[in-house]
Amino acid sequence: MELRKFNGNGVSSLELAVVLALIAIMATMTIPYLGSWLKHYRVVGASREIASSLQEARIKAIANNREWRFVVDIDNNLYWLDQGDKMDGSGVWTTMGGKKSLPKRVTVTVDSYTSAQHSIQFNPNGTAQSGSIYVKGESGEEYRVTILSTTGRVWIRVKHGSNWDPV
Repeated sequence: MELRKFNGNGVSSLELAVVLALIAIMATMTIPYLGSWLKHYRVVGASREIASSLQEARIKAIANNREWRFVVDIDNNLYWLDQGDKMDGSGVWTTMGGKKSLPKRVTVTVDSYTSAQHSIQFNPNGTAQSGSIYVKGESGEEYRVTILSTTGRVWIRVKHGSNWDPV
């Protein structure tokens, strides 16, 4: 077995400076893309979380044979699930699972309401109060989470110009 000998060749400080300069240039070019990607991720993530919570409320209403509702507090950027005390006409609502915050710089409206608390209620037979929740990001990107009353189905659409296209 032959041993290699160190010949003293290494990386010069000039070569190291060139490599660091190239890394700095590439990083400066990618930072704007990273920022816009994060803005997009915030609004898409919020839309998906809301849709998931709505579906969870529907499933729990069916499984527990009680009314459930999805509540959004527009003023404080919070949302949560409440369980009713009856199958129909609940008078007492209990918050289940705690309140969740929406991402910063993401705004939510429910139908045409831009402030206060609003809820969408799910019944034990799987039906729901119909409505739409609009989720808008800081760059103007907008998603609509819609609930169909007859089936309780939830879907997300994205706004392109004046059209709402499926996600």
